[in-house]
Parts: sequence; C-alpha cells; structure tokens
Amino acid sequence: MTSTRTSSAPGSLTLQRIFSAPDLNGPTPMALKFAPDGQRVTYLKAGSSNFEQLDLWEYHIASQQTRLLVEAASLAIAGRVLSDAEKARRERQRISQSGIVEYFWAPDASAILFPLEGNLFLYHLNAAQPLQQLTDASTFETDLRFSPDGQYLSFVRAQNLFCIELASGDLRQLTHDGGGTVTNGVAEFIAQEEMHRFDAYWWSPDSQAIAFIQVDESTVAVSQRYEIDADHFGVFDQRYPFAGSANASTRLGVIELATGDQQWLAVPRASDTYLARVNWLQDSTRLAIQVQSRNQQQLDLVTWHRTDNRFAVLLTETSATWLNLHDCFTSLADGQGFIWASERTGFRHLYLYGISGELLATITNGPWVVTSLQGVDEKKGLVYFEGFADSPLEKHLYCASLTATSPAVRITASGMSHQVELDNDCAYFIDRYSAPNQPPAVSLNTIDGRVFTHMAANKLDATHPCWPFIARQGQVEFGELQAEDGQTLHYRLIKPPHLAAGDTCPLLVTVYGGPGVQRVSNEWIPPWHHYMAGRGYGLLQLDNRGSSNRGKAFEDPIYGQLGVAEVQDQLVGVHYASDLPWVDARRIGVFGHSYGGYMTLMLMLQAPDIFAAGVSVAPVTDWALYDSHYTERYLRMPADNPGGYLASSVFPYVSQLKGRLLLIHGMADDNVLFTNSTKLYKALQDHNLPFSIMNYPGAKHGLSGRKVNLHRYGMMDDFFDLHLKQGYL
Repeated sequence: MTSTRTSSAPGSLTLQRIFSAPDLNGPTPMALKFAPDGQRVTYLKAGSSNFEQLDLWEYHIASQQTRLLVEAASLAIAGRVLSDAEKARRERQRISQSGIVEYFWAPDASAILFPLEGNLFLYHLNAAQPLQQLTDASTFETDLRFSPDGQYLSFVRAQNLFCIELASGDLRQLTHDGGGTVTNGVAEFIAQEEMHRFDAYWWSPDSQAIAFIQVDESTVAVSQRYEIDADHFGVFDQRYPFAGSANASTRLGVIELATGDQQWLAVPRASDTYLARVNWLQDSTRLAIQVQSRNQQQLDLVTWHRTDNRFAVLLTETSATWLNLHDCFTSLADGQGFIWASERTGFRHLYLYGISGELLATITNGPWVVTSLQGVDEKKGLVYFEGFADSPLEKHLYCASLTATSPAVRITASGMSHQVELDNDCAYFIDRYSAPNQPPAVSLNTIDGRVFTHMAANKLDATHPCWPFIARQGQVEFGELQAEDGQTLHYRLIKPPHLAAGDTCPLLVTVYGGPGVQRVSNEWIPPWHHYMAGRGYGLLQLDNRGSSNRGKAFEDPIYGQLGVAEVQDQLVGVHYASDLPWVDARRIGVFGHSYGGYMTLMLMLQAPDIFAAGVSVAPVTDWALYDSHYTERYLRMPADNPGGYLASSVFPYVSQLKGRLLLIHGMADDNVLFTNSTKLYKALQDHNLPFSIMNYPGAKHGLSGRKVNLHRYGMMDDFFDLHLKQGYL
C-alpha cells in the first residue's frame, strides 16, 4: 500500500498542507483585547510565512486601520532557550506557538508590555522610538503585571516577586525566601493544570498592596521521571502530587508596597484544602478567598479585612459529588456587593450578593448553563455573560438584569458559536464566531449586537486557503440520541464526499469523552476531520455523559468510576452509526488524545468485537498515576475507593484486546507520565498481545510542533489504512 505521507490524489488535501502556511483555518486573530481607553483592539496573528510564530497587531477603531506593531522575528535572540518554568507554564496553558504569545496593556493605554524569549519589552504607542527593552538576556521573567495605576511593573524572577517603578526604572525585590522548593507568586502544578488558576499574585485596586501565594513543594513526595530526548536521557526528581498523596503546601501573604511589610494570612482552612481563587474587592479593603476542600465537595468564600485582619465566611457551596470551580466572582464598584456563580440548582447560574453574604437577587435561572461572566454595567443595571440558553450546541453572549430575575436576552447571532470580549464601558464587544461552513471570524460589534466592522471576515470563498479543497469536504450532520438514563446525547457525523450510492466506508470515532470538555458544537471543524473524510472515512463525535456545559445531572454519572457511563454512551453512537447504509460495521476505528486516549483503550478493551483498530495518544492507564486534584474530584481518595480506581483503570480488561492498537506518547510528558504507557506495554506483552507503538523523544503531553504532528498523523494514516482499508477495498 502506498504511504499517504508521500502521495495523494491530485487536488486533495494532504498532511503537509494541513501543517504548513498559510493556516487552512484562515487569517484568524488570537488573544483579542480592547485597549483600556476603548480606542483600539489588539491581537496576535501568525505571519504568512510561519504560522507557528505570532506577531502583535492593532486595529484602530476610529480610523478603521489595521497595522503591525511588533514582528517577533525582528526581536528574536538566536539560540535563546526558554527557562524550564516558562516551558512548563506554556505546556499548562496549551501554548504551542512561538513569538509573542501574550501581552498586557498599560492601564493608561499608552503602552503594551510583552515577553519574548524571556526578555520584557514595552511598546509605546505614541513614541518616536516605540520599542523599549526592559530586561536583558541574563534573566528570565514570568507572570507579568502592571499595577492598576500603571506606575509599576511586577514579575517573578528566580522564584521571587519583583517590581519596577516605570518612571525611575528602580527595581525592587519584594520577597526574598524563594528558592529550592519554595516559590512566590507562581501557581503550583495542579493549580495551573487542573484548577485553571494561572495566577498566584494580585495587585489591590489602589495599587498599594499585593496578595500572593507562596508554594512549598517539600511536602510532595519525590518521584523519578524519565525524559528521553533524541540525544540524551535525563532522570528528574519530580515532585508530582499523585492521587491520594500529599499536595504542595500553600499560604497566602500580603505585601504593603509603601513599607515592604509582609504578613501571612491565617485563612480559616484545613491544612489539606486548596486556595482555589483570590480576588480583591474594588474598595481595596478586603480580599475574597475561595477555599476548596480536599474532596472538592465544599467551597467556602472567605473575606479578609486588610484594616483589622478579620475573616468572615460569606457563603458555602456543597455537593454530594464535586463542585466545579469558576471565574465568575466579580466585585461591584463600591465593594459592597458581588456577583457569584453557583450550580446549586444543577446548572451554573449567576447571583447577586451583598458584602455580608446576603442573597440579593437571582440573576439567571433555567435548565441551561452560564459559562462565563463577561461584563457588568452597573449604571444600567445589566449583566453580560456567555452561556447556552438557546441550545447546548451554541454558546452566545446574553444580557440580563443585575438586580432581578429576568429572561436572558441573546445578543449574538444564532446559527453559530461565539466567544466574546467586552470593552470596559460595555459599549462594544469583540465577537469571535464560527460555524461548520464559517471558519473562525472576528467582528467588532456594538453592545446591542450590530456589527460595527468585520476585523477578519474569513469568508469561505475563492480567496480562502481552504477553498481549493472545499469540494472534498465531508457532509456534516448533527443529531440526538438517548443515554441509558434517558438524557440526550448530541453527536456530529461527517460523511465522506462523493461516496457512491451503495458503497460503504470505514468509520472513525474521534473521542475525548472526559469531564470539563465539550466537543460537539455548531462551530468550525478543524481541517484534519475533512482531510480524513476526503480520504474515505466517516467520522463520529459524541459528547457522552460526564462532558461539560450540560449541567450536573449530565456530569455526575461518572462519579466513583470512570470509563463506564462514557463507554456506554459512545457505544450508543457507534450502534447508531453502524446501522447507517454507508457505514461498514466491520471497519470501525477509534482515536483519542489524553482522556480520549484513555477512552480509546476502554472502548477497545470493553467492546473488543466492535473496534477493528484504535490509536491511543498519551493515555492515562492507571488513575493512581495521575494527579490529586483531577483524579480525586471524580474517584475520591484511593484509600476510600480502591475498587473504583481498579475498575477505572485499563488493566482489568487488557486480556480482552482483539483489534489492532497503536499507542503514541511523548517521552518527556510531565502531565500524563510516560509510565502510563510503559506499564501498559508490559501488561500487553505479558498477555502475548500484538500492538504498535510510536514514542516521541523530548515531546510533552501536547505533542506540539509541525514536525511531530506531521509524523504522528502520518503514522495514523498508515495504521488506519492498513487495518481498516487494506483487504476491504
């Protein structure tokens, strides 16, 4: 059989084209932000010759002019290697591109701060010499912030907090005890990876104090992690908080900038609880601290008074399974009230509270989910938020009353999914939207939803990078099925183009299936799916129970044992698709990455007669090998649920493997440790079962980079063609 890496039908989409410039998704801006004064929108965009390197751009609203501000390649330092801390941080944030990957506006909108290869730069918008380099190549700085008054720039260097007074250039070191296992102002591993809290210090709104978390990893047991690169082998003593083991020790401190005085806050909490979120109230006199219990079934919102060191528990959320964290806490301007989100009804909704913890208003309600709070117009008494009030397949921007329950008013256009960013005055919003026939586009809209301008219309026409391949795109179908308990399952099916009447094709189930993620939605489908459809494969995606944005009743069936409800639901989809006249039920494959890799294994092992082949990438195979915060959320402590841990692992089912299996893993994965795969290799060998492997030297969990992706997807092509096509066609 001819390899798909080197040949293809004339005019068809190839892997080389998918992973080359210009990006097939079109010229889509990223990291869109309003300037604090509302006059500009800035964003990151890849260059036409290198889609992996990002540059900084602006759109000036009044003049409607777009211009390149900073080209990353012009500032790159040859041979500069990112620090280990920065590499880990980017891996946690799933940043796979290079160049300018983040930036920060000065509060007075006069300048933009950005890091590049460990150095800090300021771009001054109205200066004759706009670019100013703040630090040199001898140090690495991370976790950058402007003070709210714009007078200071803060960052973390060598595990300590620093700040620069911008007017004088004076550098101050704010903490001095960082080093070894102690870090100030940097979120710990599980905070970044599992709590999605990437910050660990916060300026007070009056710019007079900084609250920060100190992390001491000495409490975390040392385990050895092996990193195998192309030309060297490393053994690292990693402090990885396995499920059931001790976490890093954290404590919350406050530094008064004027005096440099520092105090540690005696937050009322058990020693094994998590500091989940920290927010200043707008009056700068209080901190709001979210304390999550180790079993994640209780969340306390605690305030600390800066003036008299007094604590108060404002409210407590509880759950019989687990509580999902959120970023919806918002202090009102006077500091006397706040907006809070809760799933107490089974769906996340917004509530207005007084500063003493009294409930003042239920802002939203109904059998649908609020995903994020986007803005508050206190003068008009309006709250703007993203959610799924119209359909679980489309995320929209909505508006509701701040002080009373009222119907959610949809602002964004139906028929597509949206991601928005509001300006400070709630007068405009940036709308990033897409649909299956609309690549990701960006418009600038007035707050009532009217389009002010199309910043990136990204129309799928003859000028679009995808246009030459449009005739070979698959036919997309959405539908609903029913889970065992009667809940609705949404699926998306892609049928190969030009499939002749009466012909059948193999089917690929592309699965994630894990909590906190939704895959089936009315949005742009990445080109790889259409590439596979063009090569004669049908593709099925289904959001099983446990997936997000459907409410707690949809999520909770996975509690106590993973890989049961998820497998049942995926099989509902497979059985439906197998009965379609164009699907060959003998040729069903499955592919997934991370939790999807785990699901690939569980499907192949628990339904061995259904799946002829599967590709499992970076899978968890034994949940005792995964981290505490994620695993205990769903499986409790190992000592309290040993049967659940065993049944949730792949090992009780290994002997049932019948289909062909390809296992792929990065050999420097510090998230889903490579041990997950090597342990499975040994179990399969002990059962004398054939399987294939492809390991990538130096690769982390995301397996990012053009060369790695080109190779691994080529491996998958050859593998599925061999086992799902050869001998059948």
